[in-house]
Amino acid sequence: MRYPRCILPIPSTMRPLRDPASLRRLFHPRSIAIVGASANTASFGARTLANLGRFGGNVWPVNARYPTLGERTCYPDVAALPDAPDCVVIATPREAVLPIVRACIERGAGGIVLYASGYAETARPDRVAEQASLAALVREAGIPLVGPNTIGIANYLIDAAITFSAVPWGDVTHDARIGVVSQSGALGFALAQARERGVAVSHALTAGNSADLDVADEVAYLAADPDCKAIACIFEGMADPARFIAAAELAWRHDKPLVVHKIAAGASGAQAAMSHTGSLAGSHAAYVAALTRAGAIVVDDVTALMETAAFLAKAPAPSARGVAVVATSGGACIMAADSAEHHDVPLPQPADAVHATLASIIPEFGSARNPCDVTAQVLADPASLATCAEALLSDPAFGVLLMPQVYAYDVATPRIHLLSELAGKHDKMACNVWVTQWLEGPGARETEAAPHMALFRSMDRCFATIAAWHRRDALRRAGPREVVRRAPIEAANEVARVLSSAQQDTLTEREAKALLATYGVPVVREALTTDAEAAVAAAEAFGYPVALKVESPAL
Repeated sequence: MRYPRCILPIPSTMRPLRDPASLRRLFHPRSIAIVGASANTASFGARTLANLGRFGGNVWPVNARYPTLGERTCYPDVAALPDAPDCVVIATPREAVLPIVRACIERGAGGIVLYASGYAETARPDRVAEQASLAALVREAGIPLVGPNTIGIANYLIDAAITFSAVPWGDVTHDARIGVVSQSGALGFALAQARERGVAVSHALTAGNSADLDVADEVAYLAADPDCKAIACIFEGMADPARFIAAAELAWRHDKPLVVHKIAAGASGAQAAMSHTGSLAGSHAAYVAALTRAGAIVVDDVTALMETAAFLAKAPAPSARGVAVVATSGGACIMAADSAEHHDVPLPQPADAVHATLASIIPEFGSARNPCDVTAQVLADPASLATCAEALLSDPAFGVLLMPQVYAYDVATPRIHLLSELAGKHDKMACNVWVTQWLEGPGARETEAAPHMALFRSMDRCFATIAAWHRRDALRRAGPREVVRRAPIEAANEVARVLSSAQQDTLTEREAKALLATYGVPVVREALTTDAEAAVAAAEAFGYPVALKVESPAL
């Protein structure tokens, strides 16, 4: 689906996004207090304390039952802390939460992470009201709150794993960092596990029930964070979707690629979302259309989310739409050609001088065309691949060099560093499509670590990402297009009134046209008349096109 880039009109009634600067203490803390810290190693408080072992700031356990926990002083309550904490983790049952929140407000805390469940996700009116009261309390105080019903957050830039979950750490050697945003804590940290295979993740921000902060606020925060190069977001839905569109607009203004996977696309998924985090899923098609117009890249499959974001975090602006394919397998060349055609990504032929260089190296049983089959002869002459890659990357027709890696073995691993280095030299991008089924075999981690090369485990996803990259660049070059609202904000109320007063499940033609007209959709206008003179008057009043119905008076 392709939509022209535009600035969407945001309803004036929308609750504003939180100022990213106001979230800095919570998401980039220097001190963290854990209310409910415990000697029980299985408890959420103890697990959070253990996860903060790498954190270089102050960690203050809070529990009146203990004078110390390990080597740390344990404080009886929030008021007794040596300073106002930047972040307070509340790891207590729901029944104890409210007085602790009030204590955090009194102490001047920077923000709260609330684990407790049993609020709006239960759909019980009293629990829904309890969550609403909690939200009103923290908003009036101006203290941001993540949750309730969240497993926490992580800022890998400062080793702040503020969660009771298992924490994916990994060894990352480059700075093309992805910020992960998710309503679901488990899914958020599952995506962050890409760190274990070398993907750079800056943050894992979850929202849970979103009583206060939601995914829109978290996207907006990452959009303004220079240490985050792209944002990967998976979410279910929102009570106020306009906030997420506003966050997408903010990411666009910061030139921060935002990749979104929207779950709860069907009726069953929407029902599950309501019981999971109390979220209103909304129309999937409407979300996709609005997000795409706001500049986000929407992917249909969660497996595409991190690969797409990782590519965009590394990639410069495309210098050309053409893709050059160099492979040691003729079959892989055919796969690439099929996928390129499917996604309308051009594979132009190299310039004459480049073709001559290729033809001088590649055996006659290979192919000096694009896709370029260098054959297995590169095993006997490894330098030949470097010569071919250099020639193709020097051609201004190509913005990407794609290498399908058929086998995962040590012999092929040096090619990864070589192609990444050459791509960086020409300010272009290289892609390694992992055709082998040894998913974590030799070369996989090396590809993730390569600063100018992206790893894809699907040819289709690789070309889909390149096509999205091209579209995003074209939209940026075209500049914004203002959209004039065709219908008043109150149009939805009028539509609801008409639908509720309809006499049957199916609208009449006149009723349907009236609804379309409410939203500014041109329709053929009708006038009921009893004679020709009245018909002419109606035509003159309404203008053409107009459908006239002439009825004789009843005898």
